[in-house]
Amino acid sequence: MSASLDALSQLQRLLQSVHGLEETVEARDFLVDESVWRALAPGQSGDEALLVSESGDELHVGLFLGEPALAQLARGAREPWTAERLSGFCAAAEGVSHFLYLVHRARARRPVSQLELEAQGELDKYLTVLLQLWAVGRRSASPALRHRLFDRAAFRPGLSAAEIDRYRLASALAAACARALEIRFVLPGRLDGLLREVRRLYRLGAGEKLSAFAQGQLAWAA
Repeated sequence: MSASLDALSQLQRLLQSVHGLEETVEARDFLVDESVWRALAPGQSGDEALLVSESGDELHVGLFLGEPALAQLARGAREPWTAERLSGFCAAAEGVSHFLYLVHRARARRPVSQLELEAQGELDKYLTVLLQLWAVGRRSASPALRHRLFDRAAFRPGLSAAEIDRYRLASALAAACARALEIRFVLPGRLDGLLREVRRLYRLGAGEKLSAFAQGQLAWAA
């Protein structure tokens, strides 16, 4: 478990670096166990869930990550991205993404919708895996990664129609954005440009962000 928690902190630092976020609270300090998850969010995913409640000006947050997700985090950087590893890692990445985005918006006193949270989480899954592939000379695997994450996505049983619609739209928005990033920055090897762009997108307001995702709108300046 210690190795998984250390890897969770590394994942958080990666996302903070990607989005240019200041030092923040540690997600690992807000982890809750399965009993809490089952009591507070029995209908949520068994892979990851962000538990949130508000009381006046206070925001209470808990993060649940299933054992398979935590176990995959401890895998070595050069180990193959099997379906099992990708699934577990992406569940953890999505959970940490939700946590960081909620904290970022709360500190700025800006609202956040579930769709916005999910779309950012979907894009962050792509970015965190992509950058690890890039670090070992495999950025050309980006199209295959996009296909696995977005074109082959499946939704867990038991979701309501509204939830399915929201998850499907979030995936489509992130897929459009990832494809635009890939064409403009990833395949040409423009890492600095990629980071500048994802940081700009991260800070857009909700409507503006979702519109930019949907249209694959990028800042075309060098």
